[in-house]
Amino acid sequence: MPGWMHARLLIHSSEVRRAAIVATAVLALAAASAAAYARRQAAPTGVAPRSVARPAPPAPPTPPAAPAPETPFTRLPALLVTSADSKRSAELRLYDAEGRVDEAAARRLDEICADARDRDSVVVAPIDRRTLQLVFRAAYHFDSRRVEVVSGYRKPGRRREGLHAEGRAVDFRLEGVSAAELASYLRKSARVGVGVYTHPRTQYVHVDVRETSYHWIDASPPRKRWREQSLGRIAPAHDAAYRRDDDWPEGLAPSTR
Repeated sequence: MPGWMHARLLIHSSEVRRAAIVATAVLALAAASAAAYARRQAAPTGVAPRSVARPAPPAPPTPPAAPAPETPFTRLPALLVTSADSKRSAELRLYDAEGRVDEAAARRLDEICADARDRDSVVVAPIDRRTLQLVFRAAYHFDSRRVEVVSGYRKPGRRREGLHAEGRAVDFRLEGVSAAELASYLRKSARVGVGVYTHPRTQYVHVDVRETSYHWIDASPPRKRWREQSLGRIAPAHDAAYRRDDDWPEGLAPSTR
């Protein structure tokens, strides 16, 4: 056999052997993959399917709170109460929706009516609630929205200070109302003291609560004290006719006390 032919036979034999080896490897790999797949299919997984919780539906919206019912007292406007003495002021309603005196508002008024003559020692004391009611009643009568307190509580010292020392008196003005008009109106109330200060530099009215009414006029200038002039005897029937409801704004009365 020629040499070149013998060489070609050797090359061909080698290629046949390599092809046989590759085919055997491919078959072995395929068999192994098939066996692994069969084992996976036969073996239990040991894990139960997991259920996914659905989100809870949103809560229904909370309905808005119903507005408080309107009453004749809620329709009364707030009044701006100021004091040149205490340098305090507040816009207040004296009554709650049922017509009762609102104690929180009344305490604010106590502060406004404080004795502030000594700036280093301001004294706050309760003002009689009926006195406050008479002030507000007059303001509502004249439709005046601003009350200027001239003097409220006064701590007794060298002077006894009268009913101011007991928290039962207030000196005040109403915006847009003359002192004479204001005093004339307050004199219609029973069991009150009403003084009108007529000097051009005073022009305010004093109101207090007492068992027997007394009315007077005082022309003293500021920081002076002249003798007051009585406006005459008041008939006993005037005070005998007193009704507690008369202290509220005209035409209104509390549903409870």
